[in-house]
Amino acid sequence: MDRSLSIRPALLVASAFACLAVAQRPLNAAVPSYDRVHVLETPTPISDAALIDQDGASFKLSDLQGKVAFVLFGFTNCPDVCPLSMQRLRELHESGRLADDNVAYVMISVDGERDTPAAMKVFLAKYSSEFIGLTAEPHRITPIADQFSAMFFKGSSHPHDGSYAVSHSPQIFVLDPVYSASVEAMAGVAVALLREKSAAP
Repeated sequence: MDRSLSIRPALLVASAFACLAVAQRPLNAAVPSYDRVHVLETPTPISDAALIDQDGASFKLSDLQGKVAFVLFGFTNCPDVCPLSMQRLRELHESGRLADDNVAYVMISVDGERDTPAAMKVFLAKYSSEFIGLTAEPHRITPIADQFSAMFFKGSSHPHDGSYAVSHSPQIFVLDPVYSASVEAMAGVAVALLREKSAAP
């Protein structure tokens, strides 16, 4: 059985976000126009993949099927971009603009060497207990990120303490990218996608 997801990076936010619109056909007519929101003309298929969530349980990307999912590729030791992105997601989540049952907020770690499920759980607790944190070895994350066109790479280790930074793409995708999109824009796109899903036969 084909377990690929048909999703369109449709929101790009100044932090590392990804908007997955689980759509089987073009949605341009249904998605309103917003500043810093780019809607792809054709859905991009994303292969299924099994990761580990913040509770140590197996989680497949296909588990997001049927939801509008905001996906962030980031890491818990990120000093600036990821906290800003997560804050924006929390603001959207707490705004009451979207029905929680139909929306998922997901962070996929690009630093599997340090981001254990426990580390992901502690990081996410600062934003929402309902957010999903996914992790795996970096070599397993690379092909997933490639499908989103989300780049990341590990920097050189510090000679004294072994610490390092991870450079990564600063985007939110709506499994539909929006660059520095406002909460209003993210909510508007998500509502349009949910409306489209409800109208589908």
